[in-house]
Amino acid sequence: MKQLIIFEVKKMLRKPLVWASLIGLVLFLAIMESSWVVPGYTAVVTEKDGRPVTTEGFEAIPLDQEICSLYHGLLTDEKVRSVIETYDISNAAWEANKIDPAREAHYTHNLMYSILSTWGFIDLDGSYSGSTVEETFGDLAPGLTIGYSTGWECTIYALMYSFLTLGCIIVIIVAPVFSEEYTIHMDALILTGIHGRKKCTLAKIISAYLITIAGSVLLIAISTLLMLAVHGSVGWDCSVQLGELGIFDHTPFHLNWLQAYGLACLAWFGGMLVLTSIVLVVSSLAKSSFSALVIAFVIYILPMFLPWNLLPESLELCGYLLPVTQMQLLKLFRFDLIALGSMAFPPVYLAIPITVIVLIAGIIWAGKGFSQHQVV
Repeated sequence: MKQLIIFEVKKMLRKPLVWASLIGLVLFLAIMESSWVVPGYTAVVTEKDGRPVTTEGFEAIPLDQEICSLYHGLLTDEKVRSVIETYDISNAAWEANKIDPAREAHYTHNLMYSILSTWGFIDLDGSYSGSTVEETFGDLAPGLTIGYSTGWECTIYALMYSFLTLGCIIVIIVAPVFSEEYTIHMDALILTGIHGRKKCTLAKIISAYLITIAGSVLLIAISTLLMLAVHGSVGWDCSVQLGELGIFDHTPFHLNWLQAYGLACLAWFGGMLVLTSIVLVVSSLAKSSFSALVIAFVIYILPMFLPWNLLPESLELCGYLLPVTQMQLLKLFRFDLIALGSMAFPPVYLAIPITVIVLIAGIIWAGKGFSQHQVV
């Protein structure tokens, strides 16, 4: 069996289109990491000699972390006012750079300032709007923790789009696993062999899941190590609602970045395994590798463009638990905790039973679809 699995893995990975796709994924990941994480878009503006001075890239990260460390902890009205007053750039400095000081809030100061500006604590001219933490966040206000969270947030952002790309590559790799045998008329030889209907079929299925798992683990491992090397683990305990990019700003329950990262990994792994199961079934039923590829791509991509928000909440949630929408994360974290007796849990946990059910169904269905194929 081990030799059969190795053979099938090599067979799936040997195609020029697969290698071109994998190289494309590496390049895409490099672009995402350099744009958002290493060193990302981090910038800090300070006033020096009556002019705003911008520090960017690797030099800005420790400066931003130092500023954030002064305010790390529970978000209070006093902290809000302190940040706005301390890091205000004078009108004269903006004017010296020919920048309209009445639009100060549109320009970079530091992470703390940007977060407060995003949530409406700062007016357009850079002054305090008068909004309180309780007015802005309601029931969530008492437990919100602010701090440096750029590393965690940007890594999740980069991984989110990288997994969407990996999903396309998994379709390319897995779609021909059974259907290609029909195309080149090898199904008769395989299915009439002594191990064709059982061992060979199982080896193909196992190989597909191994490639999916290995790709997912590698993607997360590389991104996590890069984040820790550049930003460190600082900010893991900060609230996801207080991120600069606003990925989780509408999350209706308390959640820190470490928890969000774990849930995101759960969603990505679940989505990839469900996608692999679907593609295996399509491959076993399609008449050719081309038709399997087209059908699998449509099934994967189409839900991204459907108006799930127009459906009742329960159906909307089901829509966001499909592979492509689940891997996007954005809408999935906007649903409140699901109550089950005395327990309450994030909707992402629904990915666990869904993944197990689809995984088992996919293995059985794909196996039967190929092993019972009519040999002509």
